[in-house]
Amino acid sequence: MGNNILKPNPAIDLSIKQTTVFLTILLMFVCFSPFPVWAEVTNEDCLACHSDKDLEAETERGKTLKLFVPEDALKGSAHEDLSCTDCHKAESDSVFEDVPHGTKEKPVRIDCAECHDYIYGRFIKTDIHGRAYHAGNPRAPYCSHCHGGHDILPLSSPQSRMSKKNMADDCGQCHGQEELNLEDNITKRNLITRYKESVHYRAILEGKNGASCTDCHSHHNILSSAEPGSWVARTTIMDVCHTCHPNQVRTYKDGPHGRTLAHGNNDVPNCTICHGDHDMASLKTRVGDAKQWASTQVCIWCHNNARMMARYGLDTIPVQSYMKDFHGLTQRGTMGASATCSDCHDAHHALPADHPSSRMHISNRGAACGRCHGKVTETFAMSFTHRKAMEIPGVKVENIIRTLYIIIIVCSVLGMFGYNFIVWLWSVRRKFKMQRDKKQVFRMSPYERTSHMILFITISLLVITGFALKFPEAFWARWLFVLGMTEPVRAFIHRFAAVVMTFNLIFFGFYMVLRKRGRDLFRELLPRKRDFSDFTKSLKFYLGTSKEERRPKYGIFSFVEKFEFWALVWGTIIMVLSGLILWFPKALPVTWPSWAINVARVFHYYEALLATLAIIIWHGYHTIFHPEEYPMNTSWITGYITEEEAKHHFEDEAIEKMKKEKK
Repeated sequence: MGNNILKPNPAIDLSIKQTTVFLTILLMFVCFSPFPVWAEVTNEDCLACHSDKDLEAETERGKTLKLFVPEDALKGSAHEDLSCTDCHKAESDSVFEDVPHGTKEKPVRIDCAECHDYIYGRFIKTDIHGRAYHAGNPRAPYCSHCHGGHDILPLSSPQSRMSKKNMADDCGQCHGQEELNLEDNITKRNLITRYKESVHYRAILEGKNGASCTDCHSHHNILSSAEPGSWVARTTIMDVCHTCHPNQVRTYKDGPHGRTLAHGNNDVPNCTICHGDHDMASLKTRVGDAKQWASTQVCIWCHNNARMMARYGLDTIPVQSYMKDFHGLTQRGTMGASATCSDCHDAHHALPADHPSSRMHISNRGAACGRCHGKVTETFAMSFTHRKAMEIPGVKVENIIRTLYIIIIVCSVLGMFGYNFIVWLWSVRRKFKMQRDKKQVFRMSPYERTSHMILFITISLLVITGFALKFPEAFWARWLFVLGMTEPVRAFIHRFAAVVMTFNLIFFGFYMVLRKRGRDLFRELLPRKRDFSDFTKSLKFYLGTSKEERRPKYGIFSFVEKFEFWALVWGTIIMVLSGLILWFPKALPVTWPSWAINVARVFHYYEALLATLAIIIWHGYHTIFHPEEYPMNTSWITGYITEEEAKHHFEDEAIEKMKKEKK
């Protein structure tokens, strides 16, 4: 038995030591591990506070931030199966025990990269938004700015922020603000507004497969159009358009514009130059039978630029000849049903006329014209061309005929006008002679006639020189320029005439105040109740609805003359005040608004237009073209009218007053 005394078992002793070491290591791991080993934060823990609808916080910028999160916030979203801490990451769960959560040293962040590492990597490294966000730009968007927060829906959902229909508004959160676009050096304006007017967005609204923002700009690797590799760079945007428009892009690349652009020439247009960028337009759009004028304008922008065309040995004759041809005239007018540039030359494959595949090649031109005109002859097809005149057989004959007709027209018009003017002068002399042989009634004093003559001359000069500035391309304005009326000369004549007219009317105002004759005129020119009655009676008489056999007789001044006088006073005040502002804009008080000059310009032009039309249509008719006055009322020259004319126009009391004025 003595030999069976128990002794320590070495194996058991070793096991105890190992267990002790293991427990020691486990204890150290629990104490110093960076990973939490206590209970994780659950959704219920978060909702204990965040289910409070009044829960708010203040951001570093002083804005109030709502922190309420409903229990079903993730229901129906792409993240429905995730918990709060799956997205809201912290260094340890203990961070969430503090309120507010996180500090600058231990922040709480939204970590999308844990699940979307590939996309997030592209966003941070490549995308212009990601680079700006990584650089600390406070305006740069993060994932949640575009995709949403708790309400992120699958991309297949029509309600998703990233759906084609909603994407414009989602991007418009930033790009719809012009001040933000300006701060970030985005030079184009009204991006979202213009996009919503495009054929792409209208197609989306109609349930078709229109292009959205990401279809053109890409998703998470958006680059500026100036950066290499950008989808919307000048030379690569064709590949983007190719996705939906393969045939058009293929023919464009094979055409002269596409081949030239591929060699690095930026003068030639690409897809967006012709169709627009965000306001993409279909140049096939019609309003009834009228094609858009824009389908012609896009070609004119370049081909009517003389300097650009000269770089390539071309000229602007094609545009000029088109504008004068039937097609161009109807395009410029309201019909718009005729051929545009692209109808004849093929919009995307515009080859030179000498190319065998060109629509305008001699072998193909008949078929091209036949698309609108049906079967045509070679003579008809060859009669429409943009080539220079000396290059076309038989055009010299056209030039001779054209020149002859211009000479014939000028001589005929001058001859007819000259003859009619001679006849008119004879009629004037005849009327003067007839009036001298009859009793006369005083109408205008020498001063009044002189003032009227000055007014006639100055207004004529103001009209000519004023409208020459407004319509510099009018043929008569060009003739005046050829005759020596350069801009300094025009400006001097206009301002000199304005000064003379103004002082003439000021002196006439003094005349009406200081002279008895003037005061009598002023009283007679004041509007009275009977003027409205005279107007009504005259209108009924001329319409044939009056029982009277003759029109009513007037006082010394009829309602027609009173209307002219007060219109002259009103118009002169507006023209003088607006003219002074335009003449001396730097003299305006600093307190005046900046739009004062533009408003003065509008007043000046439209009042001048109104006055000119009133003088021609109203005053001209009643003093020259009225059957009772033709060839003209001579009182502005002689100062008198015949007693017979006075009895026809004026009542007896007015005639007696005029006779007293003569004495």
